[in-house]
Amino acid sequence: MGDRKQTNVDDINDIYDSFDNAEMLFMSEVEHILTETLQSRKEETNNAYEFGPVVEKAYNYAKRFSTFTNTTHPQHIRQQLSDPAKYGFQPHEITLLGNLCPDNQEEATHLIPSMKQHMEEGPEKIDNALAEIQKFCRH
Repeated sequence: MGDRKQTNVDDINDIYDSFDNAEMLFMSEVEHILTETLQSRKEETNNAYEFGPVVEKAYNYAKRFSTFTNTTHPQHIRQQLSDPAKYGFQPHEITLLGNLCPDNQEEATHLIPSMKQHMEEGPEKIDNALAEIQKFCRH
């Protein structure tokens, strides 16, 4: 037990502070980042680089649950659904909608409870958002 490093509260606060301006990512974006990182590191090491087991699991998870087929689709969805005149969804709602790709309004509000507040403006808002997402989701 003597080898265990003492955690400093300031270090933990620095870690939390580093996430202040962090943006939620779609699984497709995580997959793209990890794919690019793996390719880059393999080029640097003549194909001798492999992800560690934890990163490999995260990479496989991201590949399995990636919803968009093109790297520009997440940007398009984020831009469209954050437009206050049309949708005005919160960033976490947009990311969850894009990652989960719900089939209908009922599923969307069940999986993302905060979506219920948007129902007050009419069900068309969520239906239109789902239609926009479905154009780009892989099935």
